[in-house]
Amino acid sequence: MKLLYSVILLITSANLFANPEPTVADAEKGAKLFKQSCATCHGKTGEKSAMNQSKIINQLSADDIVLSLQNRKAGTISISKAGNRIKSKLSEQDMKDIAEFLQKIE
Repeated sequence: MKLLYSVILLITSANLFANPEPTVADAEKGAKLFKQSCATCHGKTGEKSAMNQSKIINQLSADDIVLSLQNRKAGTISISKAGNRIKSKLSEQDMKDIAEFLQKIE
């Protein structure tokens, strides 16, 4: 009987670690990151095309913004060396936070 309880406890506790809580995007952190890392080329609210080559990012969905940042970080998309260097330092959470900030802009 002790073995059965031990197995049940092991199985139920394993599920606690198998599904970590999803991280919530933070628009306030995203605003700070955007100002530091993106606003010079994209404008204060993402209203500009960086180097006249990028899309107007405040018109993109959050998923598209994150995907674009991931591609820049991976080197799949390269517009400027400065932009690539900046994007290479962003974490996945940073990307989500920036996307959340841009979604909140009216």
